[in-house]
Amino acid sequence: MSEYGEDIQKWIKRSNRKAAKLVRTEGGKHHIVYFDKGKARVGVVEDDMYCRYGVSCRGAMYNTDPMSLWQSGPGSCTQEDVRIMTDYLSGTSTLPDFDFGSIKDLKW
Repeated sequence: MSEYGEDIQKWIKRSNRKAAKLVRTEGGKHHIVYFDKGKARVGVVEDDMYCRYGVSCRGAMYNTDPMSLWQSGPGSCTQEDVRIMTDYLSGTSTLPDFDFGSIKDLKW
């Protein structure tokens, strides 16, 4: 994290407060579940990203009821995404923690 400028370091510190968990990593794209603004959310961060734009969120839930699901577009979330957010909200998620400082080559 120390190789980054002050703005990026602040973004990493602020983002790590979202208690993100890693769902999977594919080709430099990190699919995560995290808590922000009162909702569990699923989204993507990727290597070489501009961190000032934040996490690309595709879905959110404010409680464990699947009817609370919000999607960024039709079919953006799968049944697996809903299960992941439900487990996260209920405290039963077994996914590993995600450190935003592990994203490679962040840019502001």
